[in-house]
Amino acid sequence: MSVLYITQNGICDHIGQSQVAPYVLGLATQGFAIHVLSAEKPGQDVLVARYQALFDAAGVRWTRVPYRNAPKVLGPLWTQWQLELTARRIVRAESIRSVHCRSFPAALIGYRLKQAFGVNYLFDFRDFYADGGLTKGSRLLRPLYQRMKRLEGPLIREAAQIVCLTERARDLLIEWYLPDIERSADRFTVIPCCADFRHFDPARLSPESTAGARARLGLEPEQSVLLYLGSLGPDYLLPQMMALFRQFVIQRPDARFLFVSNNGRDLVEAKCRAQGVDPGRIIFTSAPRDEVPSLISLATLSVVFIRADLSKAGCSPTKLAELFAMNVPVIANPGFGDIDQIIDLQRNGSALIADNSDAAMAQAIAQVLKMSEKDSVAIRQNSAEFDLPAGVASYVQAYRKLEAG
Repeated sequence: MSVLYITQNGICDHIGQSQVAPYVLGLATQGFAIHVLSAEKPGQDVLVARYQALFDAAGVRWTRVPYRNAPKVLGPLWTQWQLELTARRIVRAESIRSVHCRSFPAALIGYRLKQAFGVNYLFDFRDFYADGGLTKGSRLLRPLYQRMKRLEGPLIREAAQIVCLTERARDLLIEWYLPDIERSADRFTVIPCCADFRHFDPARLSPESTAGARARLGLEPEQSVLLYLGSLGPDYLLPQMMALFRQFVIQRPDARFLFVSNNGRDLVEAKCRAQGVDPGRIIFTSAPRDEVPSLISLATLSVVFIRADLSKAGCSPTKLAELFAMNVPVIANPGFGDIDQIIDLQRNGSALIADNSDAAMAQAIAQVLKMSEKDSVAIRQNSAEFDLPAGVASYVQAYRKLEAG
């Protein structure tokens, strides 16, 4: 089976390295002939060479178009147009019959390819793209996102297969767009964001490497650390994170707050002042993917706070899989994605805060620390559904159904 995989996210982006390339390489080992079409940002020559070698070794073809994000609207539209023109050339030249479309922009291309060439497409529905734009976007862009929301239904109805990150997203899409279709659930495969547990493996880290990471960041050997991993922005509730850290300091007076992020240092510093947190307790760093496991290993516990609204019903944070792989417990807020069903004190030593009150945060911290001290929860072992092979196996099933359709 030959598949054209379209993604506006670059392979060399963090999300491409963690959530595109590993799946593509895994699917290639299962006998699928995959041609990746991606939009790549400039200045990534080293990573391009690295992934080109990996794809060549696996028999994966890779075509790239330049990614533009400027001017603000016209740049992404130009990128979308280049992806579609290139996709049409590949479909014609290689007689492609199956197309994997990652997220909404790629699904628009898949929909048009179906109209033009009769291909079957898999809509890899990463999130409620249009709803996110309506929630966060500027008033100027609101008509564009309203148009996208109107297109969401046709894209779902015409897709031969749909991959969702959460059961909640699947149920909403069926309710909204496929209530009249018998056995509509057969079109769906739910695959949460997974992590490569071979890469995120605490057993691979030597005590010396962990001690070296602590020393580089100015941490004492046994110092307590609250970890935030990932990008920062309005979706990630930084004021509530600072409130949680204040409660952590009460229970662990030596505590430090470690941010491993590629953006947002100024935002963190501003929120420290606004929330009355001692800036001296904040450590901010960024790291390439190869170094992230050693940084995660420093954590006593971690925080995953994400805005809970409709646009996040399909949210499955990659960081959650990475943290669980490294045996790090999580404190999360309820209401986004399937998080209410995932977080469990007995299964993964993690806790949901009941609300944003100091009392609820203090209780969640105490519960997690107590379980950690007992060392009775095998977080990694109990999180096999977030390991990359489980995700690849689910994609294999979706591809087989796509081929049959």
